[in-house]
Amino acid sequence: MSFDLCVWREDRPITAAQALRTYWWLCGDERLTDADEAEFGVEQDERVDAFHSELLRAYPPLEGLETAEADASPWSMTPSHLSGHYVIMMMGFSDAPDVTPVVVELAMRHGLVCYDPQVMRVHNPPDIVNTGGLRMEFCDGGVVNDPCPEDLPELLGQITDRNWWASLDRDPGWFMQVGIGERAGGLPDGVFGLEYREGHTDRHFRVLVRDLDEVLHAFQGYAEGHERWKSAFDWQ
Repeated sequence: MSFDLCVWREDRPITAAQALRTYWWLCGDERLTDADEAEFGVEQDERVDAFHSELLRAYPPLEGLETAEADASPWSMTPSHLSGHYVIMMMGFSDAPDVTPVVVELAMRHGLVCYDPQVMRVHNPPDIVNTGGLRMEFCDGGVVNDPCPEDLPELLGQITDRNWWASLDRDPGWFMQVGIGERAGGLPDGVFGLEYREGHTDRHFRVLVRDLDEVLHAFQGYAEGHERWKSAFDWQ
């Protein structure tokens, strides 16, 4: 069993759930439905080839290596590369802590998405994330720029024990966020910690909510730019 990473280009930031389906598609995974298949397509981009070339300079392909060099290589097999489209890397779990940061940094420098299916985390490159306007971020690295209010039910549905936190950011220090579980302040099952902040730390408020629909309505109101959602809660 190997530790895998996958790199490709996107024109806009994506969530980890979207990255997982693209990864399945690139791997030809049978879990994708016909509808899923129709949704995906990875555009050709020369930066994928530049990433691939630089990666193999750092960690050469197995072909042509002496036995000792091959044994020392992190690769379980030479990275799979479809020119301009994607690179899939397979390595030993013992090598992953050293190689993964190199792959992620290299992907970010080339403006490419890097997906780690072991922990279902997506790394979106800065050039497609920092565009201004509303931005929704998840603790698993997923990002959505300018989410529409009607997109929020599906997006908030991605909050799980693993992906336990989401934030809707307007400007630096201005956001609404929600979390669940131990890492969100030791919350019991079925309770959401809903917060908003307006710039300074003394304008940071929190309330505990049991109904996801209430969380959704607050997020939708925030995205729409009004403040009627504030009166629905006893903020602390």
